[in-house]
Amino acid sequence: MIGAVVAGVALGAGAAAATRALAGRPPRPRPSGWYAVTVTTAPAALTGAERPDLLAWLAEHHEVRITPAPGGRGSQIAVRTDDGEIRERVRALKQLLETGEVLRVDGQPEGHRTPLGQVGLPTMRQLMRRGAR
Repeated sequence: MIGAVVAGVALGAGAAAATRALAGRPPRPRPSGWYAVTVTTAPAALTGAERPDLLAWLAEHHEVRITPAPGGRGSQIAVRTDDGEIRERVRALKQLLETGEVLRVDGQPEGHRTPLGQVGLPTMRQLMRRGAR
């Protein structure tokens, strides 16, 4: 019985010491905000004067890195952003480079909304604009 009490006190003291040690640690760094896609295009084709206009626009307005993709699978395009609209432009650039066109879905009917769906629609649209994190 005394051994169990001593073990409990020791465990409690160890937990308290660990909590104090974690409290003094600096906070974890936030994610860097880089959004990257892999495309099947050579890096040299993305850095010259022949690069797509959308890539040129991204490079003018944001920090862009173009590196060879792992395993020789093309290029990796990384853009520093937290904006969902810029993420959408990077996805559009990937489509343009791989298929030659950007597919758009416009005019999709939303159908009949239930009262709960009408309340949640503005929140869903805002989340969709920000993009996944």
